[in-house]
Amino acid sequence: FFFSSRRRHTRFRNVTGVQTCALPILQAIEQGMDVLVEKPLAVEARQAGQLLSRAQQTGRKMFVACTLRFSDSLNEFRERVLKLGRVHAVRIECQSYLPHWRPQRPYRESYSARLDEGGVLRDLIHDIDYAGWLYGWPAAVQARLDNSGRLGIQSEEAADLFWTTPDECRVSVRLDYLTLPARRRMTACGEGGTLDWDGIANTVSLALNNEAAVLTEHAQTRDDMLEAQAMAFFNASGGWTDPRLATVQDGIRALAICDAARQASESRREVSVAGL
Repeated sequence: FFFSSRRRHTRFRNVTGVQTCALPILQAIEQGMDVLVEKPLAVEARQAGQLLSRAQQTGRKMFVACTLRFSDSLNEFRERVLKLGRVHAVRIECQSYLPHWRPQRPYRESYSARLDEGGVLRDLIHDIDYAGWLYGWPAAVQARLDNSGRLGIQSEEAADLFWTTPDECRVSVRLDYLTLPARRRMTACGEGGTLDWDGIANTVSLALNNEAAVLTEHAQTRDDMLEAQAMAFFNASGGWTDPRLATVQDGIRALAICDAARQASESRREVSVAGL
């Protein structure tokens, strides 16, 4: 069962009196369905934890639709980053212009504009997810969230996050609704050279020390990625789990980073990321 409606973020009370943001998902689980949930799993990690508990109680499988994990170019990046040896710095950028996302609808009336369910942290959580998937999940995060008023929305227009991975690699992430033209890029710098990924052009460029850069292009479409993810979900329901498929635990970890980023921005201090 694939659940994608943003209405899952509306608060309800379930039959046991536990407040939840995901009544439709709980209903699907309790009907005996395995579930693939569109990102983000919930509005915050605590609420997502309720979903994990119920899935474990019922024995159902739950996954999060982090489609970029099925990008051929990102998976090539994941393989080639090993050629860099020890990586010391990673820069991730996902920047675009919110009014151009759905030009047929007023963007200020979209979920993205609302403080309680929108903002770049939730909308662009893909880029936080694959950072954790590729380099390991951080124990603490520093962050700055901004709303300059340029778009006239309630939610954050931009976010800058910084953390250190378990392998002592420094990761910086820039997310915003303000930039033209759109860009989704990642650069990893290691002792052996530099690796670049362009998620829009679907290219990977590897420049090893003292060698010319080698560029690889991929023709994969967004529909191809969605189909690959759907097949992985169907296979997981049958007992074989694709390592690219994001688990509910991964979804909670990504949300916990977002929660810590909000706290870090408010306090102007590094904040620990809550564990499962």
